[in-house]
Amino acid sequence: MASEQSSTVENKPPAWAKGLFKQSAAEAGSLYNSGVGGNAYTGSTVADLSGTTMSGINNLATAGANTNTAGTRPLFQGIGAAATGPSFAEQNLSGIASGADNPYFERALEGQLGKTASQVQSNFSGAGRYGSGANVGALTGELGNIRSGALSNQWNQNIQNQLAATGQMDSARQAGLGLGLQATNAMGAQDQQQFQNALTGAGATLQAGGLLDQQSQKQLSDQVNAWYESDNSDWNRLGLLQSAAAGAAGNYGTQTSRSSSSNPMAALGAVGSMFGGK
Repeated sequence: MASEQSSTVENKPPAWAKGLFKQSAAEAGSLYNSGVGGNAYTGSTVADLSGTTMSGINNLATAGANTNTAGTRPLFQGIGAAATGPSFAEQNLSGIASGADNPYFERALEGQLGKTASQVQSNFSGAGRYGSGANVGALTGELGNIRSGALSNQWNQNIQNQLAATGQMDSARQAGLGLGLQATNAMGAQDQQQFQNALTGAGATLQAGGLLDQQSQKQLSDQVNAWYESDNSDWNRLGLLQSAAAGAAGNYGTQTSRSSSSNPMAALGAVGSMFGGK
């Protein structure tokens, strides 16, 4: 016994929907030939940086090379220069430290010698020995002793004055160097603070500019999208027509089934029945 079956399925829109598909096909060809839609946007899709952002960038770029210390640097420089230069103490003590003599010493010594000479002469005159060799010897010796003692004392005093003046000058110089170092450190700290202030200001400006740039980029993106929407509007309308046609047609289609069979024994049985019936 043998059997054979076959099936054919055909999908095609119903007759009432064919007009919509023909219309959409015709409009598609017309749109394509006209060159409408599918064009490339030739403008820039990146928004320009705002003036605020550019200002922040410029401030950041020049912060290290152009730190603003115009208000503080001259002050510290003046302190440093005054500290490292000769102080008033050094200027006033320089003469004493170099061994300058007392300008009043000779005048005072002359007065002392004059008094001594008068007294010696008066003594020898009262004794009736004025002008004698003893008078001259006593006068010379007395005056010489007074002068030698005075010069020795003055020398010792000058040495003491020199040492004291030198010590005071050294102390003044050390104090000046310390003040100069402090001024230098303060100036460096101030410069660093100014640099940090410049960086902070530039960073704040850049942050504000970034918000403006984000908004500008969003607006430009909207413009580009609107341009593409306008350029492809005819094709989008055609797509709506095609969607409507397909939706209206639904799951359309027809199915045809064919079958056939062959059974030799059944044929013989039929023949036997025919004869048996007789």
